[in-house]
Amino acid sequence: MKRFNSANTSSTPQNIFGLFVTRTYWLQPDFWLACIAAALFWSAFILLGLSPASEIVFPMPGSTLLLLIIVFPILEEIVFRGLIQESIHRLLSHNGFPTLFFWRISSANVLASLFFSASHLWTQPMLWALATVIPSLIFGYFKDKYQSLQPSIVLHIFYNLGFYLFL
Repeated sequence: MKRFNSANTSSTPQNIFGLFVTRTYWLQPDFWLACIAAALFWSAFILLGLSPASEIVFPMPGSTLLLLIIVFPILEEIVFRGLIQESIHRLLSHNGFPTLFFWRISSANVLASLFFSASHLWTQPMLWALATVIPSLIFGYFKDKYQSLQPSIVLHIFYNLGFYLFL
């Protein structure tokens, strides 16, 4: 797969500690659509009466907000999108396997998202762990599109903030 990049990049990304920093994703409709999708995702769980509060194991309450909203999204994006998704993409393209799964969702994104969901089985019931697949695909899409972890980290923080507020 030819790695796609936004045609509307108005600035050159800067490399800071191996993370490309770009702000062009804020200007793209698909970024805002992903934010709306987050609100729909939370609303669907509320309408279905699926409250995770009693089922999910959280760390001590004082540290929950900082961990859930800031630390976990950054670490998870570095591990799952920065390391795992990139490694899978390199492995597939190096060995001649098709790297495009569907539309602009890469095979590496799909595999990294499955690993991401499986990692949530440690602290969440199966339904909640499986529910992380769709947001993970969205985060991976933005990682592939902009070749940067910044948009996926911002979206992950936004998704987790909404998750925390709706608990």
